[in-house]
Amino acid sequence: MSSTSFQPSYETLSHSHSSEKQAIAREAERLVLDGETVFLEGSTTVYELARRLNQRNRLTVVTNSPTIVCQLQRSAGVTVLCTGGDLQKDTFYFSGEWAQRALSEIRLDKAILGVSAIDLSYGVSTANHAEAQIKKMITRAAKTRIAVADHSKFGTQSFAYVGPVADIDLLVTDSGTDPKYIKGLREAGVEVVVAEVPETRKERNKRT
Repeated sequence: MSSTSFQPSYETLSHSHSSEKQAIAREAERLVLDGETVFLEGSTTVYELARRLNQRNRLTVVTNSPTIVCQLQRSAGVTVLCTGGDLQKDTFYFSGEWAQRALSEIRLDKAILGVSAIDLSYGVSTANHAEAQIKKMITRAAKTRIAVADHSKFGTQSFAYVGPVADIDLLVTDSGTDPKYIKGLREAGVEVVVAEVPETRKERNKRT
């Protein structure tokens, strides 16, 4: 298990494990149905999902991410609501009292959250206390809680505790995730969807 970690910038995160995030977004897209009210949390993996929802109809998206708001602003079939709040400029994430107040007054069909650290025994955690509070409120507001996390997030603990893995109903990860984590999640009652990551040209060259 790695030591407690702190959150890199949004720009750094957006360039890390991009193939895995795109594969995860493809699988997560299948879980979002027209006519639903869905929370898309401000993470780079969830942003990849938002990019795939522009052509949806009768979809309502609630988000605390200014980048997701901008991504969906021209979509005629998607209604977008933003929590507002205190902007964390390094991660482009709304949190704080205003965001919490908005979340306390809504009910969601589904919430899709990014996970920055997940450990089977400790649970889900994140680098920022304000972000952890938002994640907790999102899980309470949603009927179905979906997490997205690439393989690098497993076996790690971060600064601020969010909750046990059992608070997640379904998790989407990539095929690089160690099977022991997938098995442990399923034993904890979490449904797991594994997204196959296409082989890169560099990986093909290594084998030839």
